[in-house]
This record gives sequence, C-alpha cells and structure tokens, in this order.
Amino acid sequence: MPFRGIFGFFSSGEKRILEKVVHNLDVSIDAAKHLMNLVASLQKYEYENVDAEYGIIAALEEKEDDLHRTLVREIAMESFFGGIREDFLNLLERIDGIADEAKDAAKIVHLRRIPKETVDYLFRGDVASFISTCVKTTELLRESILALEKSKADVISLVEAVEKSEEEADAIRYGILGNFLKNEINGNVLDIILLKDFLNTADDVADNAEYGSDVMQILVAKGYS
Repeated sequence: MPFRGIFGFFSSGEKRILEKVVHNLDVSIDAAKHLMNLVASLQKYEYENVDAEYGIIAALEEKEDDLHRTLVREIAMESFFGGIREDFLNLLERIDGIADEAKDAAKIVHLRRIPKETVDYLFRGDVASFISTCVKTTELLRESILALEKSKADVISLVEAVEKSEEEADAIRYGILGNFLKNEINGNVLDIILLKDFLNTADDVADNAEYGSDVMQILVAKGYS
C-alpha cells in the first residue's frame, strides 16, 4: 500500500522505505503469531509440535534479521527530511526486537521438557490470552504505520490503542505470575523460573510494539511542525 496521504513531506524514497518497514514488521508479527501455536502445543503437551514451532519462529527471526540489515544499509544511504532517518532506524530496531523476543521466548520452552502437571497448573487458558494480546499489540502498531496515509487523528488513535493493548497484556501477565508464586503443586523451582522467563520475554514482544508506537507519535509531531 503506497504512503501518500497527509504526510506529503515524505519523499518517494521515504515512502518506499516505509513500505519495506511494514514488510519487516509483517515477518516479525508472523513470528509472534507462531508463539500462539507453540503455547497451544505446550498445553496439549505435544513437544514435537513445540519444537516445530520453535524452528518456524527461529527461521522467521533469521529472515527478519536479513531484511533488517538490508534496510538499515539502505536507510544509511538515503537522503531524508531532518531527523527522520533516526526515527526510521529506531522503528526498525523495535520491529527487530519483536522477532528477537518471540524467538527467545520460544527457545525457553524448546530447551527443557517441563512436567505435564506443571504445565497444566501454570500454563492455563490465560497464557493463550496473554500471547494473543501481545500479538494484537504488534498488529495495532502495523495499523498505526499504515495510518500515516490517513490523518493525524488516525495515527494518534492507533498509538493509544497500542498502549492500551500493551497494558492489557501486562495485566494478564501479572495475574498469571501471581498464580506462579502460589505454587500450590510444589513444582520444580527451575521449571517455574523458566515459565516465568517465558512470560516476561514474550511480554517484550508487546513492549517493543509500544516503543515502536512512540516513534509514530514523533513522526506525527514532525509532520505537523
């Protein structure tokens, strides 16, 4: 989708860069979505599928890394309106972080077989809801980028939606962590720590989307200065 709306001060080169940024984000979002499949497989205790999903996420993260490096080089060579180069690079780092954190989260449960009773107790339905909300946050970031062709109000509204979604993910995560701390089944401490790390790392997927939305606010401000 071409970027041609209210941000008319973007050059054709800058609009082309934005299109590639969205493509990078699509790959990162795909990696985050596979975390949902991974959690579903873990809840069924289907570790072959857990390992397969980790492989898919790792491959997507590698693909995004390649796209990221190529686009960073392109941005370094491009001429930009004052300060936008840094904004594009910052946004790209956040997008790269989404894929990185999705891979790191998946790796945690890929490397260790956690007993089924521990998974059943600690990884109940709220975990799936948590991951789904993290993914929704990344999708809202994508919408905020595409809204650059619409209006300032559209972008700001979507930025606020990103922030709200990230807060929802945090609220769900805190509830799950409270259950972890009770440890009513006296589960292995290392297993509990690993699952806690999984949640916190997956939460960074949503955090990076929120940080990316901060860049969108900056671009809006520059467009109307």
